[in-house]
Amino acid sequence: MPSAEPDPLDPSSAPPLARRVRVSRSRAAAWLRAASGLRSVYFGAVAALMVLTAGDGSVPVAAPLLYGFMLLCHAAAASLVNNAADAQIDAATRLWRPIPARRLSAPHASYGAALLAAGGIACGFALDWRTGVIGLAMLAAAALYSLAARGSPFGFLSYALIGVLLPAGAVLAADATFLDAHLIWLVPLGIFSGAAAFLLYKLPDYELDDLDGSRSLLHWLGIDTAIAMSWVILAGALALGAAAINLSGGNLFWLLGPLLYQILAGLFCLAQLMRTVTEARLRQQRWLIAPSLPILMLCWLGAAAAA
Repeated sequence: MPSAEPDPLDPSSAPPLARRVRVSRSRAAAWLRAASGLRSVYFGAVAALMVLTAGDGSVPVAAPLLYGFMLLCHAAAASLVNNAADAQIDAATRLWRPIPARRLSAPHASYGAALLAAGGIACGFALDWRTGVIGLAMLAAAALYSLAARGSPFGFLSYALIGVLLPAGAVLAADATFLDAHLIWLVPLGIFSGAAAFLLYKLPDYELDDLDGSRSLLHWLGIDTAIAMSWVILAGALALGAAAINLSGGNLFWLLGPLLYQILAGLFCLAQLMRTVTEARLRQQRWLIAPSLPILMLCWLGAAAAA
């Protein structure tokens, strides 16, 4: 008698949400997907650029490279931990992921995460012990989210903490002489940016996360309120960044680019969402708006460094 269990390698037997995703049979592709390869490289590049911007362009070559590679390793390790922690949940709702598709095992993902984390820790402490500690704190925040806080209404706090630590580590890595006023503003700006990143990034997965029992801030608010709240926090991050530079000194010209980008991309996304809220339109919001938050932080660091 045939088994009632769906075959992870047969997309036609998967639930409707998973049928449109092709499962790769390549082990290398499975590792790359489990480690969120492109996204991890993106985080590493943003981190390296933050060091260059905070140092006003005059930093040793090793500083942005080591900081960027530290973030790349930590982001990939955090993604592997997330895949291992969610293996049972993904077996019901995300059959295309490497572990449910049987292209990778949870123990192997954990071993890979440990190796990547060790590489990131080595890079951080090779740069500066304080940078190494900040890297460890970011890795711990990401792991805490995956292992314990994913289904909590307060899970967004992990993202908010990383939003503060990432630029603070870049300032230390660049050995930049930031004014105390700028360093104080860095905390609320990082919290707003991290919280907005959580909402914008997780919104397209609202229905999938609801199926696997997650009760994050998004589900506590409800989809309509969560969309509105993401835009309120996004606007708060924009206003706070401009106010910080205006009050504590710096070159506001740096912020014109991200402000214009967020206005134009934001108007497009709002027009799309006003028609009907769909997963595809939420993904447009993710890919158009979420990257503007690290751009805002990069330009804010440049404006502060120019003071």
